[in-house]
Amino acid sequence: MDNPLWRNFEIKKYKKEEFGTMEDSVVIENPLTIMLNGFEILTMQVTPQYQEELATGFLYGEGFLESAGDIKHFKLNSDRTVIDVVTTDEKKPDLSRLGKRVLSSGCGRGFSFSSRKQREKITPLSGGPNFSPEVFLRQIGAMEKQGEIFARTGGTHSAAIGNSAGDVLFSCEDIGRHNAVDKVFGWALRNRVKLEDKILLCSGRISSEMVTKAIVSRVPVVVSRSAPTSQGVETAREFNLTLVGFCRGPRFNLYSGEERVKL
Repeated sequence: MDNPLWRNFEIKKYKKEEFGTMEDSVVIENPLTIMLNGFEILTMQVTPQYQEELATGFLYGEGFLESAGDIKHFKLNSDRTVIDVVTTDEKKPDLSRLGKRVLSSGCGRGFSFSSRKQREKITPLSGGPNFSPEVFLRQIGAMEKQGEIFARTGGTHSAAIGNSAGDVLFSCEDIGRHNAVDKVFGWALRNRVKLEDKILLCSGRISSEMVTKAIVSRVPVVVSRSAPTSQGVETAREFNLTLVGFCRGPRFNLYSGEERVKL
């Protein structure tokens, strides 16, 4: 049975030296155009879920929004492929904030935006609370269990927000790891959740763009099932972010910010 987030196809499966016919669930991929006060910002390929959170998180990360309070309302078209974020001042956006259009290491988004203005605004993170290693392991496991679309299709990344007590406050999925992270940050903004003592959990590779998103949102800890990149590690160390990779089963690697982890 089809679902708004996946579609079933009849396929041939090769196993034990023979083909058989079966039904396979495939994650839905749709375009989403984000507009701001009627001006087009970009179009990305997404999983059609939490579009308002995605638009909020993306626009905040790129410096178009100072807070969720800047948003007056959303206009989402009937087929949910265009979302217009209308701000309280309804001004034309400063498109120079997008900076250079850079081919990124991400999936689900061919290009990212390298904004010098946004980079110049960020400052090193303060100390923050101490976290038990068991909290990281438990929350990664909880995030994975909540990944309904991945369990059905194997085609998504996950992201989540957790706290120092080990609770996962919100989790979501998307075909793109950047999109999933923007969704959780957008959720936090819209629900007035302070991130200075929280954890960003994610399933995908931690590149410099992902680390920068975390620093902009002032979340002090990033924990991933996957690997960081060299520039991701360097950026985390420069801005005092705690970066944890390969968090799987009973183990993880700690790349930066060890003062926040109870060793």
